[in-house]
Amino acid sequence: MLLPTLFDAHGFYYPIGNTPAINLLGHLSPEIDAEVLLLGCGDVRNILFTIFTESSEAPNSVKRNYHFTCCDIEGAVIARNILLLAMILKGAETETLWPIYYDLFMPERCSETLEIHLKDLLSISADIELWIKSDVGKILSIGSKQTLTTVRRFWTAWMESLQNKDVIEQMRGFYKRELARVFKLRFGGGFVAGSARSGGPLIASTLLASGAHFSHYWKTGTAGVNPEKVSMPNPTFAFSKYGRKFSFHYGTDPLHGFHLSMAIVPFPSRNDYYQNFKPMRQAEDFAPLVSSSKKEFGLWCQSFREAQRVTKCTICFFVDDAIEMCGSFGLEASPSSFPVGMKKIIEANKIPKEYFFNHPIQFNVIDISNLIDHLGTYNILLSVLPLLRKGPLSYLHTETLLDQEFDSSNGEDGLYKVLGIEPASFSTLFGIVPVDFLCGQTTTSQVGEVLFELMNSSGNKQRHGRLVWKWLYPFQPEGINAYDASKINWPKFAYEIDGMIAILTAVYKKMFETEDASLALRTLMSGSGTKLKSLQYNTRATFSLLLYRIRQCTSRTVDWGVFMEKLSPYIFHGSLVANCYFQEHIALNYLHGVDTVECLEEDPAAVAVEYQGGVNTLSVRKGVHEALTCVTLSVPMKAFQSLMAKDPTKTGSPQFQIAFFSSLSVNLFGSLRRRFGHLRPADTTYYSGITVQRTFPVFDESTEYWEGKSDVLFSCMVPTWTLLFKGLKISLDIVSTPGTVQLIGEFGINLRVFETTLDDTKRVRLSLNFPLPGSVNEVPNSPNLASERGITGGKTGLGEGGVSMKAEPGESDLEYYHKLLISTGPRAKVTRIIYRWGVESDQNLVKLLEDKAEISTKKLGTSIFNIHLGPESKQVTFPYLVQEATKVSIARKSKYIELNALIYHGMNTPMYLHFPVGIADASLRSIYAWSLHRINLDKSPAILINFKKHKKKEYEWINTVLSLSWSKHERVGVESCGSNELYTGDVLAEMKQSIHAIIMHHTGIQGQQCSFFSLTAPVGGGYMLIFVKDIRMDLSGHGVIADCAIIPLEHHIMHRIAPLIGKMQGEYPPVCVKNSAKEVQAWLQICVSLVERCRTWKHKPGCEYIKTGKVPLSAPDLDVGFSPICACGKGIFPKQFHDDPRIGPWVPYATRAAIGPLFPPPYSKQLQTFDGLTEKMEEELNISENRTLKSGMCAVCGKKGGADQALMKCSACKKIEYCSKNCQKKDWKYHKGSCRK
Repeated sequence: MLLPTLFDAHGFYYPIGNTPAINLLGHLSPEIDAEVLLLGCGDVRNILFTIFTESSEAPNSVKRNYHFTCCDIEGAVIARNILLLAMILKGAETETLWPIYYDLFMPERCSETLEIHLKDLLSISADIELWIKSDVGKILSIGSKQTLTTVRRFWTAWMESLQNKDVIEQMRGFYKRELARVFKLRFGGGFVAGSARSGGPLIASTLLASGAHFSHYWKTGTAGVNPEKVSMPNPTFAFSKYGRKFSFHYGTDPLHGFHLSMAIVPFPSRNDYYQNFKPMRQAEDFAPLVSSSKKEFGLWCQSFREAQRVTKCTICFFVDDAIEMCGSFGLEASPSSFPVGMKKIIEANKIPKEYFFNHPIQFNVIDISNLIDHLGTYNILLSVLPLLRKGPLSYLHTETLLDQEFDSSNGEDGLYKVLGIEPASFSTLFGIVPVDFLCGQTTTSQVGEVLFELMNSSGNKQRHGRLVWKWLYPFQPEGINAYDASKINWPKFAYEIDGMIAILTAVYKKMFETEDASLALRTLMSGSGTKLKSLQYNTRATFSLLLYRIRQCTSRTVDWGVFMEKLSPYIFHGSLVANCYFQEHIALNYLHGVDTVECLEEDPAAVAVEYQGGVNTLSVRKGVHEALTCVTLSVPMKAFQSLMAKDPTKTGSPQFQIAFFSSLSVNLFGSLRRRFGHLRPADTTYYSGITVQRTFPVFDESTEYWEGKSDVLFSCMVPTWTLLFKGLKISLDIVSTPGTVQLIGEFGINLRVFETTLDDTKRVRLSLNFPLPGSVNEVPNSPNLASERGITGGKTGLGEGGVSMKAEPGESDLEYYHKLLISTGPRAKVTRIIYRWGVESDQNLVKLLEDKAEISTKKLGTSIFNIHLGPESKQVTFPYLVQEATKVSIARKSKYIELNALIYHGMNTPMYLHFPVGIADASLRSIYAWSLHRINLDKSPAILINFKKHKKKEYEWINTVLSLSWSKHERVGVESCGSNELYTGDVLAEMKQSIHAIIMHHTGIQGQQCSFFSLTAPVGGGYMLIFVKDIRMDLSGHGVIADCAIIPLEHHIMHRIAPLIGKMQGEYPPVCVKNSAKEVQAWLQICVSLVERCRTWKHKPGCEYIKTGKVPLSAPDLDVGFSPICACGKGIFPKQFHDDPRIGPWVPYATRAAIGPLFPPPYSKQLQTFDGLTEKMEEELNISENRTLKSGMCAVCGKKGGADQALMKCSACKKIEYCSKNCQKKDWKYHKGSCRK
């Protein structure tokens, strides 16, 4: 009900992922067991890559257990995933697995293997007990009866297809026709290179080959040029929730999910994972891309098999709606935190699915893929946050691909435009924040996306963006420690009602901006080219759930009833459409325990009589009806036939709403619950003016959805009194948007799909509860909403269970609370936070206050203060970061002390906030880097730096990655300095310059090639040595990383390493990287994170971090000569470090670290772009829309030959044609690589 109900009969099937695999555990310390929830999980690439990346063969490596909970609404996706993983566990080879999982046509041997494994799966899944006892079921768990039924249905359909030769023959022809039709319809046979973005920063090198591969895949249905005969159609692509039709998404390409840069970059011939990967040589030859992807897939599969022998890995699957499943899990985890009305909705969704609850219900990692693109930001955050375990390590990972929500061109306004309010205000209320926004940097590169946008001339703007959201914790110079984290209890807020109304009104306007005609007009008149949004993500249920969240964190000192009474006029002001949803608004607020209004507290019959003075009112006895009634409209499938017949590329997916109308009023309801099936006759009814079923209505569910002939059931909760009028009609309408104008001719100005009267008992069912399918074993008793809420009549401003939200004297939260000061200008935001410490309950404190004892404050971190009252003190934790300057107010008579702090807005950021570190769990000796993603260096391919075999130009992409780590502002500052000047300014920009120098010198791309570096302070000289062994690819972060040994030059070791320093200075002198005093502090702060992000070993029982409670060890002063790093990792290096005659002697004093570029946050600072360079790059790379023109056209400009000017062929290969010598000259840089002399 949080999501609009769409006409989705023409949706797409996504059997294969469309973004490169990432490490899902990139922010989780290696000793912490992983409990991961994947919503909209898609294929299994991320799970396989995560297990491959996280596994380590080193004898001293730390091990963890894995539990993945995978949810996808598409049953075929889950059925395919279980099939693949089961085949891997049974030992199937990559040559067999790849065609079955990725190709539409496969060899006959693969078809036979597929049939064998399907039979096996069906035999062990006859019931859940058999499944649990099987070897497969011990690792691949099934989370609900609905899931088991659904995957068996797909497995059965696939097997029956394989066993029927006629079906196979029909499928073969069908695939060939549809592949050709869709490709021509969508792309006109043109050039499509979407998978090139999987090349990351090497996108330019993969562009032509990926485009060639896309054409090949859609022409042949296979990923590679297979010498085997591949005539057997793969049935796993033929069926989906959309039925037995070709719903295969038109952008599908198996290469999307892999790291195509591995087909470009040369690797050293060491005996490691990547020795068989060879760099491609010809720009249009896609065979190396396919070969690299298959080899990478093989590594993942092998790692998954091996992981079962050394650790516990369980994957639990659900075929489910992501939002509904989150509600069910949340209710199971904390039933007392849900009001009765919400329980009603959740139970109705949960009961038919029959969850087994053999899985976690709260998680330390939640990944939602790019569901924000389809479900909206607030629906996602409100649904998943209750499932995200509280703790400094827990995080939510979101991705975006479309431009409806996150638009990178908005720069610092990006998050504001998504949330509707300032990000800092949002985080204050919700307690969660995007990590890169808070810390001012990210280690995930956007370079490939910037390049892809530059080369994309289609006008379809996409940028793959990733954000990590974490719970806010009190950051301190000594690090976040486990003791502080455990003490945090999210506070109750007081606030001025008008200020919070301004914030929530801004959010409401954002949620329902598609209803704002004035906004649409302003957008059109602006000439900005901004597209009008026609798809709305939210319903009024979303806003009610948001209000419930705000109510939960509201102090009882705020009169909630008054607040709600004043809110409604603001949110409905200026919108005629919004006013039609007012009755839905109050009904949902009632259900969510947010608020009640007079018309819902009184008897519905009395309200109806009062509303129209008894005219046209049904004869209804008083005291027999609930405040809300569930209305279910059963719409025959034939009502949708005209919509089904229309071209979906033109109509899209229109939204539905239910309308109740008469000559006097219209009420609209968009928060609908949809099911497919036929309602059974009511077994219990009560007649008093209207017919209301007191028990759960039951329907016979159809699993054929839009492909079947059953009715479509739409349900919503309605104020009962609005139903008690004669002649009331009900209809299913299409929501009016700019995109639905073309439907008016057929459906009328109201876009009415189906209409009937309320007393049509065949088509309309009134009940107290939502309908349940007849397959449910046990229908629960119907809860009495009014009695359970404690409603007794009268205006009370009810909370859950009828508890008044108005403050009462002596309430505990009067002793201390946080008050938010909110500005109410054009951009309402929280500006200050006041902490009140009431001392009246402690007579000792009261006396100190009355005696005018000295009062002082001391700031301990970004949000922590100590308030000193004479000899007594109290530690205060603000819910968000605050600035240094504070105001102290003392009320000796009223017996409280207030601390008034200005909220932090990114100015004068302390270094420990850029790179927070801490102790996650002292008992496990778990230390973590809060802002930098982890990387397993041994699983990250090393780049072969060899200028004899490869030209310097082939490594220039590394410089591009590093150069784009500066923001526009930082770049201007750095370039303003002369070549011999040391840039001093923004400390992050200084660090980026040093990192650039280290990696460039090691590679030899710029300056003298050198692998040894001395970070040098303005006073005292060198303070840290860095020995770079390799530059490696950061596959998950789409960047590069330096695999290093670092040695802080501690005073107490100098006499021992003096001979080594002397030898180094004489034989291989290091490059001195000069630092400013501020940068020295930054390096001493970040080096803990650089070690922790690549750590595979376990901290020792005597770890100095645990003993001192300080991370870094030298905090807070961070003085030179003292190591900020503990000794646990000293000397732990792979063999290649020990074997290096120059590095080997230093190993006992060194700790392994991963140094890589720090990028500006993608949605909070302006990234650099390639503005002005488009023409130059297109000429150099020879990339144009005409690259794939047929014979008779110039390969560069597309000019056709004719009688007046014949085209000239290349004299060497005689294959490619040009209109002039100038075009041939431009093309030679490209063509010489493929020319056959």
